[in-house]
Amino acid sequence: MRLVPMIGLTTALVAPLSFSSRAQAQAAATATEAPSDGLRLRHGIAFSGGEEIGSGPSSGLTGELYGLDWRIGAQLNNLWSVHLDTHLSFGSAHFGGGSGTTGNFAEAVMVERMLLDRFFVAAGGGYGVLNNPSGPLLQFRVGGYPLMFSDGSEPRRRVLLLGVDVREYFAGDLVGTVTQVSFGIGYEKF
Repeated sequence: MRLVPMIGLTTALVAPLSFSSRAQAQAAATATEAPSDGLRLRHGIAFSGGEEIGSGPSSGLTGELYGLDWRIGAQLNNLWSVHLDTHLSFGSAHFGGGSGTTGNFAEAVMVERMLLDRFFVAAGGGYGVLNNPSGPLLQFRVGGYPLMFSDGSEPRRRVLLLGVDVREYFAGDLVGTVTQVSFGIGYEKF
């Protein structure tokens, strides 16, 4: 007869303990889960400097330009993003025996792919202005993130960007193609 009350007492003492252990285990599992890898805002800014070289009718054109790049768009997941890349730079250009001040403006829609969580490649197209002539352009980017910060509470990362941009401006029959190669350093959050 005493066995029955003992079983009831044991069950009454153990049941709350096992419930609280399960609740603690679930809370710990939820706290250690990585944030979801989904759609989020991407933006960044970088200082750039580089050279431009003409070909075709503008063969012999060289220039040195310094400026800014601004990116805004969507990080689709940890591997892929789509963003608008806006570039503005000023400098000096030399063509034949003359030289003068020049500036470039470009906008391109870029698709970017992360590699090994530290490097990226990107390609896209848009429109560019070379001081006065303008036309369509192709753009390619490669680079990496030597410093990356994330607090773990969200999937967004804050990074130091080191990269190279190559822009091919197609400025018509009178100017031809101008290639601009820029090295950039900046900040991105994605």
